[in-house]
Amino acid sequence: MIAALALAAALSASPTAAELQSLLAAARVDAARVRDIRCEVLGDPTEHRCDWRQKSAKGRWETWSAILARDGGRWILIDTPGRASRP
Repeated sequence: MIAALALAAALSASPTAAELQSLLAAARVDAARVRDIRCEVLGDPTEHRCDWRQKSAKGRWETWSAILARDGGRWILIDTPGRASRP
C-alpha cells in the first residue's frame, strides 16, 4: 500500500527544471538560453504545461511553452516547444 502511494505521488509530481531542460536539449533548444521555468498540471495529472523564458537570437527574453506527459517513469514532450500564447 505504501509503495503504491509513493508511486502515485511520484507520477503526479511536476517535471523538474533539469528534466525539462533535458527534453528541450533533445528538441535542439540551447539550455543556456532558458530560465524561469514553471510547470503546472493540466486536467490530467500526468500532463503538464511548462512555460519558460528563452533568449531570442536578437537577445530578447520571450515566453515559450510546451506540453509534457508522463510516459511510465519519464517525461516526454507531446508537442513542439513554441512561443507561449500567454505571458
